Amino acid sequence: MTVPIRRGLTASLAVLAVLTATPAGARPMPTPLRSDPGSIIGVLDSLNASILTLVAFPDPAIAPPPGMKPKRLIGTGVATSDRLIVTTASLAIPNGSVRVLLGRGVERAVRLKGVDRQSNLALFEVDQPVLHTLRRAPPQSLAVGTWVAVLSNAGATRPQAALGRVVGRGERVDFAYSGDVLEIDAPTYPGTTGGAVVNEDGEWVAVIVGRATAGPDAGTANPGVRGSAEPEESPSSVLIALPVDQVERIGDDLESYGAVRRGFLGLRLRRGPPTPGDTLGVPVDGVIPGSPAAAAGIRHGDRILAYEGQEVRTPDDLTFLVQAMRPGDEAHMTLLRDTEIMPIRVVLGSTTEGPAAAAQSDRDAEVRRLRESLSRLKEETRSMEQKLQQIENAPPAPSGGP
Repeated sequence: MTVPIRRGLTASLAVLAVLTATPAGARPMPTPLRSDPGSIIGVLDSLNASILTLVAFPDPAIAPPPGMKPKRLIGTGVATSDRLIVTTASLAIPNGSVRVLLGRGVERAVRLKGVDRQSNLALFEVDQPVLHTLRRAPPQSLAVGTWVAVLSNAGATRPQAALGRVVGRGERVDFAYSGDVLEIDAPTYPGTTGGAVVNEDGEWVAVIVGRATAGPDAGTANPGVRGSAEPEESPSSVLIALPVDQVERIGDDLESYGAVRRGFLGLRLRRGPPTPGDTLGVPVDGVIPGSPAAAAGIRHGDRILAYEGQEVRTPDDLTFLVQAMRPGDEAHMTLLRDTEIMPIRVVLGSTTEGPAAAAQSDRDAEVRRLRESLSRLKEETRSMEQKLQQIENAPPAPSGGP
């Protein structure tokens, strides 16, 4: 069921909202979401100011094909403070620019604070404190089968709400993010990715980060296509959302570091199908010097049998468990070295500080250097073309004679 958010909802819907309110004097307690869709509708009208339209413009140095206009991306964002907006990573176009539409013809430039492609989230900041935030839901368990509203605003003048149900919660093996996600069965509007999920009290519970095939182990997750700010819809698919507590943790890292700090171990693992009869644990192909794994004494040839008490059989198993922890966390591992089984403890580092991050930083610096060189060459070329044109268009010099 879908409804546009409008001012002046009918009195009957307002009554539904009143009936769901906490009695006067009673202490509000976290409660499971109810299964009545009518209780949601009456609170949607007050949320317009926090669900924002973002417009992303491409790198001006990249000219569009002849006869084509530069392609803009339009998506939804959620105000997390009076200056910060969380939205889909698809709007974080390299060397592009983004503006937020605040209604009544008002728009502001925003700057990128950080982006995390794994969770498909980006954080932008406005220069002045002009935003209105949503009220967060208290810590509680989102019950499967209950009603929520998915709010999107890719049109600025007519925000949309899609009513749906929470149909699943937990980790998905087909989604790059290592953590708890919600599966929501709801219709999709343009710009749904980056939109807010609210409960029947108008409290913010999650952010839409993509769409995936229904079922915990089926299909492929699609957190947004490069060049698009919204998920693709397919039969038997559900919206994927990150709970607000995880969105806030990611947002804190993006604001402080520009990237999400995930656990970093520092192992090179042998990927691909195991050889017949070689299925015991995950073999270590190498250890990165100076990494947490090296400090813990892990060696080439060791086999990782268990991590935090969970058996690991593939490199992906181990990577998933490591990245689900925070930098500075202490992890307990079980190794097989030759014929000896040995427990070890390792203090995780951060992916934002590890060799991979350093290499990415070097690559980014090289890209910037090359772009600057290319820009200078283009300017020199234009200058030479102008001089050549002046020489060619100049009248011929009078020839001398006796």
